[in-house]
Amino acid sequence: MNKNFNRVFDHVFIIMFENQYRSYVMENEYFHGLSKQGIDMANYFGVMHPSQTNYISSLAAELCNVTDDERPQWKVGKNPATLLPQDTIVDLIEKSPYNLDWRAYMDSYIPQNQAWSPTLQPIDEFPYVIKHNAFSSFSKIVGNEARWNKIQNESALFSDLLNGTLPAYSWFTPNMWNDGHYLDGTNPTVKPPIGTQPSERAPTLVDQSAKWLEGFFERLKFPGPDSHFPPNTLVVVTYDEADFEASYDPSTSRKYYYDGPNQIYTVLLGDMIQPGGVAYEGYNHYSLIKTIEHNFGLDNLGKNDKEANWFKFLWDETFIWEAPEETPIQTAGNIASSALDEALYLVFNAGGGELYYTTMDEDDWSTPRPVGIKTKGALSMATLNNQLVLCYVDDKKQLASVRYTLESGWFDKPTILAKNVSKVSVAAFDDNKQLMLAYSDKNGKLHSITATSPSPNAIDWQSKVSLKFSSKGDIEVAVLGPSIFLIYQDVSNNQMMVCSYNTADYNVVTLKKTKYNGPESDTTKDKWSPSVYPVQHFSSAYLPNSPKEAAHEKEPLTIPYLGSGPLAAATLDGVLRLVHPGVNNDLMLTEEFSIHGVMTPKNEISYDPNLKKPTNTGYGTLAEAGWSEQTPIHGAFVSRVSTMATVDGEVVLIYDNDEGYLDMVRGGY
Repeated sequence: MNKNFNRVFDHVFIIMFENQYRSYVMENEYFHGLSKQGIDMANYFGVMHPSQTNYISSLAAELCNVTDDERPQWKVGKNPATLLPQDTIVDLIEKSPYNLDWRAYMDSYIPQNQAWSPTLQPIDEFPYVIKHNAFSSFSKIVGNEARWNKIQNESALFSDLLNGTLPAYSWFTPNMWNDGHYLDGTNPTVKPPIGTQPSERAPTLVDQSAKWLEGFFERLKFPGPDSHFPPNTLVVVTYDEADFEASYDPSTSRKYYYDGPNQIYTVLLGDMIQPGGVAYEGYNHYSLIKTIEHNFGLDNLGKNDKEANWFKFLWDETFIWEAPEETPIQTAGNIASSALDEALYLVFNAGGGELYYTTMDEDDWSTPRPVGIKTKGALSMATLNNQLVLCYVDDKKQLASVRYTLESGWFDKPTILAKNVSKVSVAAFDDNKQLMLAYSDKNGKLHSITATSPSPNAIDWQSKVSLKFSSKGDIEVAVLGPSIFLIYQDVSNNQMMVCSYNTADYNVVTLKKTKYNGPESDTTKDKWSPSVYPVQHFSSAYLPNSPKEAAHEKEPLTIPYLGSGPLAAATLDGVLRLVHPGVNNDLMLTEEFSIHGVMTPKNEISYDPNLKKPTNTGYGTLAEAGWSEQTPIHGAFVSRVSTMATVDGEVVLIYDNDEGYLDMVRGGY
């Protein structure tokens, strides 16, 4: 239970629309104007495709192995059950000691037609559909009469607002016309289907949902001082996912129905919101769950919500890089840092290859002391089970490691892990219970080794794994929740690339072929992705080849980031920060990645319809998760080396200047 919380809102009301790229929604005058009345979540993403996956994940903080729009089935032994057994945010709310309540309002739903019984099987009654009512997919809700009766329709919403009984958490799903999924009056569920659909979803269906939302809010006198919502209600207007648009597909024949970044329109509204704000860090549906948990002092579900980036700006928390500081440390070579017992440990080459270490506790640096190792090679360090693990390339180009504990200092003879090594990076994951080490060999080929610590004075290194990618530039391993990312430089074009590695069972999905989806969405655990993607920001622009250009409709656009020299990364409060110099410029630049729940595809991602081998759609992977906008760290100029670590609630970046001394920049909320 989170007891250290301060409520920013007393009620949260979530409205979820259907299937549109953010850029298309922002072209609509009403939606664009609405974003100016609240906080525009400019870097917000759906979790996966198709629609139902995002509704499920918005409640359970995982996909629950749902990868299509068919009724979820959860296998119990050899027998499939019809409902999902996972806990949801409903369980957290009802376990709260703060007398919280919840309600789900479904547009066009007829409660009396689906009265509760022990054998209840929820059904569609178009234009209401159960795939957009994720509450109807979980056994702990459908199997509980009191919970099932909390699912009502729009009439119940107006009644609750008039009677002052709006709960702390409420969800509203518009029907299949009002949410912009189908054209008004059409009904594809009957034969022959009634009506026709537009050839392109935007702008027709965007305008249709905007017209409905405008009327809906007018009835509620929202936003405004006379709102029918109770004071201190946070209203979240969002979409489930971005939609496929034929003009965005680079091929003439589509292999899959979706493509490109899953960036969606989301705006936060309410009397506690300062109009006109923009949130540039990355968020998704897991971020919303985490924000609600934090606001109401709830536990977490232990899934993608546990460490997700949340809306910290609502609490006036903004990440700031402080001004560079000088340190008393001078180096003639490589450096590495990590945190141990709330202090920063720094290992550095003091000249002649001799390694020394020092600690910084608050503002005080200790007198440097020898590590007992001589090397001019690359260094990297991480903390595993209350011990420092220093990995380095010795003068014979061997990859070696030694350890340090508070009780024993530096001990062990070096453990040789590989030969003919060039670069190395190591990071801890799984609450510092495991290590991921990555290195490049003399040919630039990338490899990895994992390690566990069965006891504070032991470490078990596993077998080497070879990746299919190569880099003769710098490499960096970074951890974000259950995801591990290997970032490396393509020296031929200065492009920074990133590969994913999933460590969580709940981010594995497998599915046999169905009407909507199949094995092309399968993901894995404890394996590196067979596909790699640029470190890139997703935006929109008027593209020359866009058939919508004449109508002034923007298309999705990717902006890859370039970098040179040393890479450094650290994670703080659900946000991974990457720092590096620019190209032909020693000024330090930074971008953030904070999209949690990224999955690792089983097969290579490809949209080439001519490929015969099994490929992956890219749904829910790095193909659909963007980085933040790039910004400079003013005054920070690097000469050769850098390192970054998280310690005592802040990130600490250390780098060398032209005179060989180390400078430091701290960052935090």
